Amino acid sequence: MAQTQFGIDHPVVTVRDFEHVRKQFQKLGFAPTPVGYHPWGTTLSLLMFVDNFIEIIAVHDASKFGTNAVNGFCYGSNVGNFTDRVEGLGLVALHSKDGKGDHQLLMERGLKSQGQIDFVRNMKKPDGTPDVAVVSLGLFMNEEQRDVSNFICHQHRPELIWIPEWQKHPNEVNAVTAVTYVAPEPKLLARRYEQFYGKSAVTVSDGLVVADTGCGLIRIATKDVAKALLGEVDFPKWDDEDQAHGISISVSTPQFANLENIWQENGVRFQKSPSGSYVISPDQCGNVIMEFQRA
Repeated sequence: MAQTQFGIDHPVVTVRDFEHVRKQFQKLGFAPTPVGYHPWGTTLSLLMFVDNFIEIIAVHDASKFGTNAVNGFCYGSNVGNFTDRVEGLGLVALHSKDGKGDHQLLMERGLKSQGQIDFVRNMKKPDGTPDVAVVSLGLFMNEEQRDVSNFICHQHRPELIWIPEWQKHPNEVNAVTAVTYVAPEPKLLARRYEQFYGKSAVTVSDGLVVADTGCGLIRIATKDVAKALLGEVDFPKWDDEDQAHGISISVSTPQFANLENIWQENGVRFQKSPSGSYVISPDQCGNVIMEFQRA
């Protein structure tokens, strides 16, 4: 799997108790990056893989809300509003190597944007050397189904993000392969992803929409179909079950057979899905189901 235009760049796990959830992911066998801070008052840590990653994010300093706001939208405030009502899969960032050009392209395809944000983030390399990540975001928040929202993410200095040392995890996970949403009527969201990827990349069947991003799948399913995919694992909790909501992140590892040893040692509960993947309940993963697939 290779990173592509609008491929899954990083699902965002948005939580209230940042340190607790970061430790939960360590128990699953991940090695999170050092803690960082956004200029608009949020804190973050990343689970880095070869072509994409998972971001854990929380509010750190609400007094900074409004920094880097565009057209009234502040990323920090958006995080705060999300955690006021729920935790879990808040956004999915899509990959871009041309933030301005890709933003214009998606608007020409009919997607509504809240604008673009350019910012810098102070960070430290693995050897402790300070540096600055430079990032451009293009906002494509879904105003009708707010929890199925995206932004495009252009890392101007990717060498400060895709650092090989940060891609080494005890569980040897190497990719995000899918994100899954539950929706009462998945077909209503098909058009959104056709605008991102074209009709040929989006499959619509009874109770399920699948968009192939070129770097992982976006799946939108009814509850019954989601249970058929993930098994009898508890679903995350969210505030309005008549609205679509993200429920799971799927990852792959070549060390699938060794996962049980890691989790038993760390006291992690797990079960098998109908397809034979492992699933971890959302109470152990920041209100997101984690699905582990054989690479």
